[in-house]
Amino acid sequence: MPKILYHAMRYSIFNGGKRIRPILCMMAYDATKRQKSKFKSQNYEEILPFACGLEMIHTFSLIQDDLPCMDDDDLRRGKPSLHKQYNEAVALLTADVLFAKAFDLFAQAPVTDQIKVRTIAELADICGVNGLAAGQMMDILYQNKKLKTKNQKLIDQKKTAKLIAGSMKIGAIVAGAPQKTIKDIEKASINLGLLFQITDDILDKAQDSKVKSQKFMAEKYARSTILNFKKIGGNFSDFITLTNAILNRNA
Repeated sequence: MPKILYHAMRYSIFNGGKRIRPILCMMAYDATKRQKSKFKSQNYEEILPFACGLEMIHTFSLIQDDLPCMDDDDLRRGKPSLHKQYNEAVALLTADVLFAKAFDLFAQAPVTDQIKVRTIAELADICGVNGLAAGQMMDILYQNKKLKTKNQKLIDQKKTAKLIAGSMKIGAIVAGAPQKTIKDIEKASINLGLLFQITDDILDKAQDSKVKSQKFMAEKYARSTILNFKKIGGNFSDFITLTNAILNRNA
C-alpha cells in the first residue's frame, strides 16, 4: 500500500473522537454474554474486529462528509479535515480503503460463518440506502432550506442513529442474542442515537433560538431510551447510566 494512504488512514482514525460506536458494540456484546452466561469475564477477541470495523466506517463517513462536494468542512475535531491536510483524491481513496477494510475485518473475524453473514449484512444496511448514504443525500438536498422537524429526525436517524443502533445490534449478534433481544436493542438504541445527535446540536448552537425545543426533544428521546432499556432488563442497566450521561454532557 502507498505510504501516503497508510499515513492518511492513521491521521483520520487517530484524530481524536469519543469511540462511542465501538464502545457501544462492546458494551452490547458484554451485556448479552453476561445475560447468557452469568459470568463477568468475557473473551473480547471475537468482538474486537467488529468494534474496529465500525470505527473505520464512522471515520469513512466523516471523511466523505467533509469533502467540498458534500458539507465542505475545513476542520474536523479542531484539526484540518483530511482533504485539507492532504488533498481531495487522497481523502476519497482513504475513505474507500477504510470502507473496504471494515468489511474485511468482519469477514476475517474469529466467529462462525453464520455470524459473519449476519453482521456483514447489518453493516451493508448501515452504509446503504437505509442508512449513511441516504442520510447524507437528504442532508445535501435540504441544504439552505428550512427543515421540518420530521425531516431533520429522518436525517439524524439515517446519518447518526442507524450506525449507533447497528453497532449495538452487531455486538449482540456476535454474543448470540436471541432475535427478540436484538429487536429490543434496536428500538432502544435508535432513540439513543437520536439523543446523541441532538445533544451534539445543542452544544454546537448554545445561543440558538431552537435550543429550548431541542432540549425538550433530548429529554423525550432520553425517556424513551431508558424505558426501552428497562424492558430489556438484566445487564443492560449500564445503558441507562450512559443515556443520562449523554443527556447531561457538556462536551
